[in-house]
Amino acid sequence: MELKENLGLILIILGLLICLTMVGAWIGVPIAAIGVYLLNKKVKQQEESVSEELQAKKDEIENIDAKLKQMEKDKEKEINQKLAAKQKELDGIDETYKRLEKSKNSELDLKLKDKRDEINKLDQELKSLQEELDLAKDESEMQVYGLYEPKYNFVDSISYKERLDAVRKQQKQMIKDKTAAVGATDWTIDGSKSKGKAFINANIKQILRSFNNETEVIINKVKHSNLESSEKRIQKSFNTLNNLYSREKVHITQGYLNLKLDEMYLAYEYEVKKQEEKEILAEAREREREEKKLQKKLEKEKNKFNKENDRINDELEKAKEKMQAANDKEKAKLEAEIAKFKAALEKNNEEIEKIDEWRETPGA
Repeated sequence: MELKENLGLILIILGLLICLTMVGAWIGVPIAAIGVYLLNKKVKQQEESVSEELQAKKDEIENIDAKLKQMEKDKEKEINQKLAAKQKELDGIDETYKRLEKSKNSELDLKLKDKRDEINKLDQELKSLQEELDLAKDESEMQVYGLYEPKYNFVDSISYKERLDAVRKQQKQMIKDKTAAVGATDWTIDGSKSKGKAFINANIKQILRSFNNETEVIINKVKHSNLESSEKRIQKSFNTLNNLYSREKVHITQGYLNLKLDEMYLAYEYEVKKQEEKEILAEAREREREEKKLQKKLEKEKNKFNKENDRINDELEKAKEKMQAANDKEKAKLEAEIAKFKAALEKNNEEIEKIDEWRETPGA
């Protein structure tokens, strides 16, 4: 194959070699010419082949270029469609923002009016709070010195428990009647009153859940040393949550707060009363134990005097028997002994009477 492809070059070289001989010019020149022809033919074929390959590559590049241009057009179209969709979405957001801004401005106007009314109400409450401050100071001083004046003064823990259950029942009833916490009735979302109502109701549930959880922790830990701070913590929770939900016009009512404070004081006094009753019961049991010990001791003493009386009576009977056969001198001596025995019996009987009186009036 290589010989055939290089035949022109071989003939040229052979022709040139023959031309170098004396008679080779006549033969060598034609051979070299044939070689040149064949070589030119090969070069031309190679040029045509290269030209065809170049044309094919050019066509391929043009196809690729056409595809790239089509892809650019398709991509540009896709991007334009996405941009149009995003612009539409932005237009919608802008419209929603404008509606919300308009609603917000109206809401702010209402809030400003509510705040003015609230300030006027607070001014009035401030005067009454100032009057209560003096009483609160007195109560604080009593607590500092370990003094506490009960608010309810029930006679036993059962009465406290009944009242505590009643207060908790009132709280549940307020929640059921939707008076424990209230919210705006004109709230709308996207122009929908039903969505607005659902939103307000959800916030009412949340504010009550938070308040109840916080106050439960406080009330469960209330004791004499933290009674005043516990009340302040409940009041702070009330104010903080109401401020937090003021944007939604949702707030816990004063009536519900008052019931929580009642619950706190009742829970504290209930525990105090239970402790008092526990101590009284312990004292009563201790007195009962001591009383039993005393009764046992008195019974032992009475038995001791009774045995002593039995012995003295035996001696007294013997002395009386001896009197019958005794002379005057012996009678005088026996009479003295009999008098001594009777005096001892009388003294022992007095002691026995005292023991019986003590046993009939225990603790006297």
